[in-house]
Amino acid sequence: MNDEIIFSKNCNIAFVCFSSSFGGLELSILKLASQFNKRMADCLIIVPPNTSLAESAKQYGLKVELLKPKLKYGDIAASIHLARILRSRRINVVVIMQSKDMSIVTVAHVLYPSAKLVFYQEMQFGINKRDILHTWMYSHLSLWITLTKKMKQEVIEHTRMPQERMSVIPIGTDMKRFDPNLYNRETTRNQFGIPQEKIVIGVLGRLDPQKGQEEFIRTIPILLKHQTHLHFVIAGDETEGQHGFKKNLRDLSIELGVSDEVQFLPFTDAVPEFMSALDIFVLPSHTETFGFVLVEALAMGKAIVATNSGGVPEIITDGSNGLLVPPRNVQALADALLRLLKDQRLRSSFSSEARADALKRFDIARCVDQLVIALDTL
Repeated sequence: MNDEIIFSKNCNIAFVCFSSSFGGLELSILKLASQFNKRMADCLIIVPPNTSLAESAKQYGLKVELLKPKLKYGDIAASIHLARILRSRRINVVVIMQSKDMSIVTVAHVLYPSAKLVFYQEMQFGINKRDILHTWMYSHLSLWITLTKKMKQEVIEHTRMPQERMSVIPIGTDMKRFDPNLYNRETTRNQFGIPQEKIVIGVLGRLDPQKGQEEFIRTIPILLKHQTHLHFVIAGDETEGQHGFKKNLRDLSIELGVSDEVQFLPFTDAVPEFMSALDIFVLPSHTETFGFVLVEALAMGKAIVATNSGGVPEIITDGSNGLLVPPRNVQALADALLRLLKDQRLRSSFSSEARADALKRFDIARCVDQLVIALDTL
């Protein structure tokens, strides 16, 4: 029996994202639009042409309109084009996925005020946005959604957005796909070329100095002094247009004499398979708005070590479903990993609690139920 909450009225939803990248933000759009379609909404994705998001949306069977603004601010032509799309598609709700698209969408809303504007904030900001321009743009929002309570508090401190038009709704994941019982560790390790006989510690995410892969590599010599039966995996690609960091990481592993124990893999969509191949998952980010990959690791029942930055403490409870350490602190990260490596019972306890916690708090069906209720009442 399907007990998912569906939209109670006709709802034509447009997701607007003028990003040319393809990462967590863009994947969220695809997942949310697909979920909304299942719940009796009609979703449209408005994106620039020749982007991975545009192609992926078509593969997901989603409707796509192509629009590429030439200016970040004051692109009146783009706003007029967007307003025409919204009007012709009879859009009821426009979901803005990144703040830099706000000005174009707001001007389009002036031209087509019938649609309700919703900002789905996935990136935190810590600068003052109480100026006239931002206050004017935010006044057009019917709803501002944040992923964590910390993000909501930042918005309250740095904008004039009324609290009554804000909601905190976390991102969920598909617990049916992210089910550790579906995957065989020997098979998934063969899939990624990971040694069968070693304890495997891995990270997954964009290769970027802020993501903490350098600190992760610097822990390896410390760990190998205590245990030699270890293998380390770093999966992910560099930020688009910013090349060189992966080479820096490889060079660092050579300099530290641990290159034989470190395996670099490209970004993979086979996240549950990747998680299945690991014994311990690490999120060493300097700052992390939410840490969606943590939700996926929880769902797969992984023992986790993460930095206590941004919204991470709202996902990982230190000592219950994982361990938290300060960002940029190599020794603290190494100490936490050594604690898990030396205590198999603790790893097993974290693993069991992780899966149970994910089912309770981060099942995508429950999270989307909350979104449907919020949008349905606009």
